[in-house]
Amino acid sequence: MSKTLSVHPRYIQEVERVWKYKSNEREPDLPEKLGRSLPIVIDNLFLKGQPVNRHNFLQICQILGLDWQEVAGLEVGDAQSTSLSALINSCTTQANSSPDNSLNTVDDALNDLVRTLCEMLGRLTRRAGDLLRADRTSIFLLDRSKKEAGSLIAEDGQGGSLMIDIPMNRGIVGLAAMSSKVVNIPFDVYDDPRSEQAKKTDQRTGYRTYTILAWPLLNNQQEVVAVVQFINKLNLNYDPKDDLFKRINTKGFAPEDEVVFAKFAPSILGILGKCQLCYQLAQKLKDNQEITRGGVALTETELITELRQREQQLLQNLSKW
Repeated sequence: MSKTLSVHPRYIQEVERVWKYKSNEREPDLPEKLGRSLPIVIDNLFLKGQPVNRHNFLQICQILGLDWQEVAGLEVGDAQSTSLSALINSCTTQANSSPDNSLNTVDDALNDLVRTLCEMLGRLTRRAGDLLRADRTSIFLLDRSKKEAGSLIAEDGQGGSLMIDIPMNRGIVGLAAMSSKVVNIPFDVYDDPRSEQAKKTDQRTGYRTYTILAWPLLNNQQEVVAVVQFINKLNLNYDPKDDLFKRINTKGFAPEDEVVFAKFAPSILGILGKCQLCYQLAQKLKDNQEITRGGVALTETELITELRQREQQLLQNLSKW
């Protein structure tokens, strides 16, 4: 899967029209949806047909109500990735496709459900990061077929997200994935011989990693399915205007932080499990297999109703957060 996407030349005028229409006070909540970084990406890259981080491209298209595959000039067959793991594919391509409540097919209901699950996953992971006072938080889903860990959520420090792929045999994330053990690197990560991957990522993002806590998430078969990574423990009281070095706690993440996150791990695993079930359901539908409940085949209408009910239950939980 390409890490970047760009607006095809034949659609630049169209996306410029949509952006001008929506940003001209047509949608009062548009600035809140876009955050601080996306308008800059739109003006300087997206509207000019320049390469945009894949996650950001999908997010922009979703917010603007654009078909990302069409805007990127991709044929449907080319847009589907078979190289990433089922879970990453389910949570990135399906969850970021633009929702349309007027449509009521099984695919629409399934995509909306996955989108809600991924939103819950993002909020829960960031909530854990806030409690641990981590400056940045990421969750990496494992793609064993490519022996790679790809980020579903990786904060860019400006309210947006980054897409980061890391070989499973490299870096702190790879170490946590391969060993199935928590890895806690105190100040300074760069002094650790295993920090080469962190240095490369920092060079790419312009960030500076000082401390890391990487936590592998294991399923019931004791297989690592994801790694949550917390970067740079912050002091309890700090001046937001200070440089990052002055804001961080040089002692790094404490054992108490690990106890706190241990309480979040089962919930995150539960959401990942539901995403996996959604993918398995999508595969059955793709292969024209019957979907049953209690041994009885469900009609399309019954399946849509059940998916919508599950989504509404999740949305109710999400609203409480």
